[in-house]
Amino acid sequence: MSIRRPYKMVLFVILNVALLWVVKKWHSEEQKLEGIHSIALDFEERLRARDTSLKEIEDYNAKHVQNLQHRLPKVIGIGIKKCGTGGVIRFLDHHPLVRLPPKNEVFFFTGKNKIDLNVYRKKMPLTNERQVAMEKTPVYFAFSPENNPERIKSSILDVKLILIVCDPTTRAFSEYVHERARYKLYHGPMMAKYNTFESFVDENLPQFQSKIEEWLNSSQSHSDLREKIINMARTDFKATILSNGIYSAHIQRWRNCFNETTLKIIDGNRFLDDPGSIIEELQDFIGIPKVLLREDFVRHPVTKFFCYRRFTEQNFKNNVTEQNNDKELIKKLQCLPKLKGRTRNGKQNAKDQTLEKLRAFYHPFNQQFFKDIKESFNWSQPRHT
Repeated sequence: MSIRRPYKMVLFVILNVALLWVVKKWHSEEQKLEGIHSIALDFEERLRARDTSLKEIEDYNAKHVQNLQHRLPKVIGIGIKKCGTGGVIRFLDHHPLVRLPPKNEVFFFTGKNKIDLNVYRKKMPLTNERQVAMEKTPVYFAFSPENNPERIKSSILDVKLILIVCDPTTRAFSEYVHERARYKLYHGPMMAKYNTFESFVDENLPQFQSKIEEWLNSSQSHSDLREKIINMARTDFKATILSNGIYSAHIQRWRNCFNETTLKIIDGNRFLDDPGSIIEELQDFIGIPKVLLREDFVRHPVTKFFCYRRFTEQNFKNNVTEQNNDKELIKKLQCLPKLKGRTRNGKQNAKDQTLEKLRAFYHPFNQQFFKDIKESFNWSQPRHT
């Protein structure tokens, strides 16, 4: 009996531990189910609220169709070139209160001529009082004239700006590919001899880096550097493929005129991975009802790029997603133009050695930019910093 008693005690302990594990597991699964149910209810409420807002907006637009006018833009996308400004604007265009001009890039504030707001107004789409006219001209941020922030602010007192920045290393490659495509189309001389990104960087980066170091040594502030970069762009446009990524040289002139309520800075790399959340944030920033939901943006089953399709309560109930009905999904998708994503489709790649040179060059400017905006983004880092 004395021998069996320890075995009984061990068995008793094991059974209790097993029972405790089962209870905890059951409780955990119950909590998960409650969480899923709560999320489902929250999402259904969001869908109903979205549908209610859509109906109200559609009724308003229909009633005020006779009151359309050319109005100055309430929102302007100021850059950065090749960081996703076009994609953001096109996705926002699915909102019934957002209207884009026939030519999205207006270039109105790029010249030094006297500002004629009547001319600018006529370039805008017809809108009612609630609708938001929006344009994007990505060169505004880093190009002349120097006083562009002041000109825009004084011309449209309540305007809001969207600035989309991205990893300057991949941005430079994207702009190179863009300019090479333009060369093949228009046979411009600027990019004629640069058949590869490597040849472009190897020839231009050392010269540009030398100029930057010289300017930094002789400059007292980033405003001095900005002025020199802007002046260089007038005579050596190809250098802007590299200089456009020095965001820290330009950000202060915009922040001097616009604060966080009128200037929204977006990480373009995050937009690529999660466009729906960015679009939700921008609707709040612009001040329009949130009728574009993050669930409306799904990856194309083939290209894997994000596209838009309005997610409905019926989709939710039937669990119709991109995983279980590709053909039906593709029919409903509204995607960005095929020219978008030329450096992300796997057909064009840059050598890592070349990218590493650019990472090392841009790193100190990225750190200064993050310090200026009091926010950091998860961009590529050089191996040795």
